[in-house]
Amino acid sequence: MTTAAEAAETPEPMNDGLGWSEPEIAELARLAPGLLPGRIMTCDPVGALVLTELGATATTYCATLLLAVARARSVGRLWPKPGDRVALRRWPDGPVTVEGVVA
Repeated sequence: MTTAAEAAETPEPMNDGLGWSEPEIAELARLAPGLLPGRIMTCDPVGALVLTELGATATTYCATLLLAVARARSVGRLWPKPGDRVALRRWPDGPVTVEGVVA
């Protein structure tokens, strides 16, 4: 049985609904400041509908990711796909881009 003191010392795992843990969010902030966590709901060759902490948002893919997708498709792999965790950039003028897929 867990005592109240033990429960206070043991942090509850974060459930953000996106599949990201607190350490993963901290690591994203450390490695890529300014990028936000998300999870792909639906996608097509032009962009994706991504779930974020603020709700669903329509996104496009950054140029680097488009190149990676083209290379992956050339070897028969479709990527990204629904359910993938992604790093997003929200641009000051409004658009949101998927900057990368997080393994």
